[in-house]
Amino acid sequence: MQLLLKSGDLGPKWFHIALRSLVLLADNDKLLKSNEIADILHEDSTFVRKILSELAKADYVQTYSGRYGGYKLQCNLEQVTVKDIYIALGNSAITSTSSTASTGTETFISLIILKAETEFQNTLGQYTLAQIVKHKNV
Repeated sequence: MQLLLKSGDLGPKWFHIALRSLVLLADNDKLLKSNEIADILHEDSTFVRKILSELAKADYVQTYSGRYGGYKLQCNLEQVTVKDIYIALGNSAITSTSSTASTGTETFISLIILKAETEFQNTLGQYTLAQIVKHKNV
């Protein structure tokens, strides 16, 4: 816990970009373009577009194409948990991982990670997007 607090880590990059993008969309009545969101978040616009695309596939945002297009929030903030977002994006191409060579300890390490992941998701399930929006820095 101390290491996370010291580093200011918000978890996997794709996860905090997704949550912060949803907060930006919740705070805007107008359509936001991916490059606008990327500029605000100081992130690569291609990466932001990939995340927004996954959020659209999961019906959390609506996309509008064309010159005057952009993204708009499509979900009820009170009903969507942080866990919902984590799970929706957790199995996408943006979270793919590479494999490593076997050391014979994979089974035990997998059990440890599975336990930590379960606890992590249980915690995420206790919070909604509305709570994040409510507690954002003004």
